[in-house]
Amino acid sequence: MHEWNHQPPTPSDLGDHDVPLEGDELAGSSVALLVTGGIAAYTTPTLVRCLRRRGASVRVFCSSESLRYVSEEALAWASVDSVVTSLGPNAEHLSDSAPFRAYLVAPASYNTIGKVANGIADTVVTATLASALGRMERGAARVLMAPTMHGSMHNAVLVENCRRLASLGVRIIPPRDAYGKHNLPRESELVDEVIRALR
Repeated sequence: MHEWNHQPPTPSDLGDHDVPLEGDELAGSSVALLVTGGIAAYTTPTLVRCLRRRGASVRVFCSSESLRYVSEEALAWASVDSVVTSLGPNAEHLSDSAPFRAYLVAPASYNTIGKVANGIADTVVTATLASALGRMERGAARVLMAPTMHGSMHNAVLVENCRRLASLGVRIIPPRDAYGKHNLPRESELVDEVIRALR
């Protein structure tokens, strides 16, 4: 461990919102990150920047529950775009003017998985996913979900809903098993999943 010499930081050409590129696998790809209610939502600003480091442009959609765990401002700063928190006249959930190539639900809550598997589209996130499934069926997009929840919520209903979504073509990303919970995988693993899905 060393002492700080009180010198200013080394100058950089990167602006405040810029990220250093670590690859171009997602260059030209628009990714929708859908954040649902769960404590793992607090990590999503870092996930946004990891996606951008591989070249993606990212638009974030948040459920009202997710904003208990992560701030709208942090996600807007990380994505360099406004966060979509409600259905409005611009119909961002349909993304007609600038379609997304991939939709990543991370974290994907028990509630959201159940709603999407059963055709319920009553929030900004679930309505966006209804449109995403339609685009996926036409071969125009990929949909990925990363389930996270306490181990006691792993039940036959969850398994059935995940299997139903997988049968439609949704990629269910295996959770990280730790401390009796389905945890969100590391950001780098989630980014790699998106890259694989779009290859």
